[in-house]
Amino acid sequence: MPVRAVQIGLDPDVIDYRSPDFARFPGLTREKLREANDRNVAELRAAGYRIDNCLIGFGEAGAAAAREQLEAGHYDAVLIGAGVRLVAGNSLLFESIVNDAHRTQPGCRFVFNRAAEATPEDIRRWYPTPEATAR
Repeated sequence: MPVRAVQIGLDPDVIDYRSPDFARFPGLTREKLREANDRNVAELRAAGYRIDNCLIGFGEAGAAAAREQLEAGHYDAVLIGAGVRLVAGNSLLFESIVNDAHRTQPGCRFVFNRAAEATPEDIRRWYPTPEATAR
């Protein structure tokens, strides 16, 4: 069975790219983030991975959306985007997602992208091929 992963990140439409919180990602725009997100999902799917994309808002609404996605099925990997992890104001959101993933996806690998945009290489660090298993 192919590796199944969920990519959880902020919806590009909810981010204020001029805010100090997001200034740490120079040159990032709504369009660039959406394009990178869509490209990542498309490339992984084309390679044979089963990828769900969960774009969320901030705060409890974002946590609830991620929780709902995590409760909907089994994932081998949970990728949590940099906008959730690296922005101090999102610490409680990040904590909630990690705890919900821990509860609903025992044995999953957590995957953290190295830049604002996720890449297929992020998943491939743990699952080099769609058939790879880590359980």
